[in-house]
Amino acid sequence: MEPIVQEALLDLRDQAGDAEFVFTNPDTGTRYTDIKKSFSAACREAGITNFTFHDLRHTFGTRLADAGVDVVKIKELMGHASIVTTIRFIHATDQGKRGAISVLSEYRQQRRRKDGHKLVTK
Repeated sequence: MEPIVQEALLDLRDQAGDAEFVFTNPDTGTRYTDIKKSFSAACREAGITNFTFHDLRHTFGTRLADAGVDVVKIKELMGHASIVTTIRFIHATDQGKRGAISVLSEYRQQRRRKDGHKLVTK
């Protein structure tokens, strides 16, 4: 586990007061021994199909990218050796695409104000 992720989880634990674990089984009060099984059970109970624990890694990478985090930082947080692997985990979302177009629109407005004319590309 990446040290920064471990530190964040420990911070969560500290915020929980005197709890020994970040994620505890409400039935036993002890830690989960296999989070994947618990995740699958929760999905089944919620009626969520065709969604795996591994899909959360894609969500993590995609949301970081949508938030504007650069790919090098995402690579480090995900523990990938190569940015090529990280790229496979980042998916373009409609929200991210709209954000990119907004950046271009703002750039265009700034150029128009500075240059006094419309930005034209060929």
